[in-house]
Amino acid sequence: MVPLRPQGTPSPQRGSRRWTTNGEGLWCLAIPATGVAEWRRRWDVLTAILVFAVTYVLIAARRFSLLHIGRPAGALLGAVGMVLLGVLTPKEAFACVDLPTIGLLFGMMVLTGYLREAGLFSAVVWRTLDRRWSPRAVLGGVVWLSGFASAFLVNDTVCLMMTPLLCVLAEAAGLDPLPYLLALATSANIGSVATLAGNPQNMLIGMASGIPYREYLLVMAPVAALCLGVNHWLLVAVFGKRLRSGPRAEASGGAPRVKRAIAARSLLVLAGVVVAWLLGADLAFTAICGAALLILINRISPSKVFRELDWPLLLFFAALFVVVGGVERAGVVAALRSWLPAGGGAAGIAGFAVVSVAASNLFSNVPFVLVAAKWVQGLPAPRLHWYLLALTSTFAGNLTLVGSMANLIVAELSGGLRVMGFRQYFRYGALVTLATTAAGVLYLVLVFALWPR
Repeated sequence: MVPLRPQGTPSPQRGSRRWTTNGEGLWCLAIPATGVAEWRRRWDVLTAILVFAVTYVLIAARRFSLLHIGRPAGALLGAVGMVLLGVLTPKEAFACVDLPTIGLLFGMMVLTGYLREAGLFSAVVWRTLDRRWSPRAVLGGVVWLSGFASAFLVNDTVCLMMTPLLCVLAEAAGLDPLPYLLALATSANIGSVATLAGNPQNMLIGMASGIPYREYLLVMAPVAALCLGVNHWLLVAVFGKRLRSGPRAEASGGAPRVKRAIAARSLLVLAGVVVAWLLGADLAFTAICGAALLILINRISPSKVFRELDWPLLLFFAALFVVVGGVERAGVVAALRSWLPAGGGAAGIAGFAVVSVAASNLFSNVPFVLVAAKWVQGLPAPRLHWYLLALTSTFAGNLTLVGSMANLIVAELSGGLRVMGFRQYFRYGALVTLATTAAGVLYLVLVFALWPR
């Protein structure tokens, strides 16, 4: 039986009040309490786990017959519960909110809003319909475009920009939207593993490991391309009949009017934001600067763009940060270190991959990577494990709907179509996660066996 107490943690002395919430959260439940402080620790751990479980159910389920709330409201209830039940203080709860992520989302929403206001989305949809691309061709375009773009634009950003376009395209062409939404979410996650700027957890790994950007790109770009191909093949194999049964897309009427001046300014600012990112500028601040510049140079009131922003999505992210922060503070995430098999070899690599995938879904990949980064340097072949951590924590996002923020963005922005719930996502997500993670881990093992680093 695997001990709940983290390896290397000394046993507490009777009557001792020397407790922490970093790594001792789970095993403190298994020993007798010797005072008020110990009971307080037990209460925090049990409460954090309970609140997290309830929140998980609320945001995973599409709806309940007796409780009609959506994912943002479910996450908000969980965040409030963490504070009211004493796991976090109000000050700690506010500190859990990752403002750079919220800022990045806000900035990209504004940029996307101006592109929509310019009519570019409608123009792209019309051209796609006018050329009568087959459903399979559209699916392939979604897989490879979102995968490539996510390596440089951050997967959350790509989903923010492409989900509205896909929804309009699916409705206009009469296509079944589920395969295309799944293709967008899963491919954005897979493609983001190619660079250290592809997703937030890769950025953390890059800073903690010191791996150069160029080396990481050379190692991980091939596996990203390989797994995008696997994802494309699986999507066609699983949804082939639904793709063929879709009605033929037809363009109706004339081409939609594009506001060329707004479109040109918006594309120019977006290109500038991407270039700044490639040069190492701060993601969130650069996106906000781009949004502010667009507001300044466009001669239209920004109120219309602001009205169309997805404010519930920002609320959802902020509340979810608080819920995950409460679980992390209780020590549940850090206690997972004791679950890793001792030693290296095939068993150690497989165990590391399984724990990484499971924990990234339970606690979100960014908090898990923050904690796991403290373990990796002490593991056998630490450089290999840095790459394994990047790959498994990223591909884990495809397992469940709540495994990745990119998935939740797609689900929330396509909420009006009501086609991608937890079960619908998991049926395909489990398959693609298993296939791509196995292929990716095998690839990394072979690379490091042939070219030791």
